[in-house]
Amino acid sequence: MTGTRTTGRSAYRNPLRDPLDRRLPRIAGPCGLVLFGVTGDLSRKKVMPAIYDLANRGLLPPGFSLVGFARRDWADEDFAQVVHDSVKAHARTEFREEVWQQLAEGFRFVPGAFDDDVAFSQLRRTIEELDELRGTGGNHAFYLAIPPGAFGQVAQQLQEHGLTESRDGSWRRVVIEKPFGHDLESARELNSALDAVFDPETIFRIDHYLGKETVQNLAALRFANVLFEPLWTNQTIDHVQITVAETDGVGDRWPYYDEYGALRD
Repeated sequence: MTGTRTTGRSAYRNPLRDPLDRRLPRIAGPCGLVLFGVTGDLSRKKVMPAIYDLANRGLLPPGFSLVGFARRDWADEDFAQVVHDSVKAHARTEFREEVWQQLAEGFRFVPGAFDDDVAFSQLRRTIEELDELRGTGGNHAFYLAIPPGAFGQVAQQLQEHGLTESRDGSWRRVVIEKPFGHDLESARELNSALDAVFDPETIFRIDHYLGKETVQNLAALRFANVLFEPLWTNQTIDHVQITVAETDGVGDRWPYYDEYGALRD
């Protein structure tokens, strides 16, 4: 995600990023994250370890909270153990017990399915309790690490249970992971469903592959290189082959790949 994002209404600027500095020079204010899809590969291998890495680098507010939502009969402690195991296996920074203990104090878990009204009511109560206990001030982001077909249903549930409303200067945001639909028509349908619930400037569509160094440097390699710039054109290049070598197999994710395919993923 870059520092500035253009929407249909305005240009969004990341308040933590200086356009002249690629680092994050400021720490976020009080806030929490609600993570849907905590049992999936994306959450376990990317999102959870990244949250710990931010805490380990001192880039999370002290009262940060993390709420997991999934169809599991877990207590808060069970969820914390899942996050712990993910962090130990995939975090990029060293594990420090004191950092972990402070971070884990803000962990909560809400069991339920996406069509479970009782669960979403419990989610609202949990968030309100965290606002009081952790000082998150009503600032919460909903991270949808779930199949695209469930985006609209979850967004509707959040709206119906008053979870998308921001009050007294607080904010609510939603993060949508790739793939965003399986074709143009389904992507437009998802876009309409989300726009009906969230303001466009509060919707963040992200693809973590776009943040990888090789992808970031493609434009510079093509246009700033005096050797390649005059040669890499449609007159001299017949076709382009992209090889993405994976170290992990499909495993138990075959239903996902059957529906969306490796290229969209």
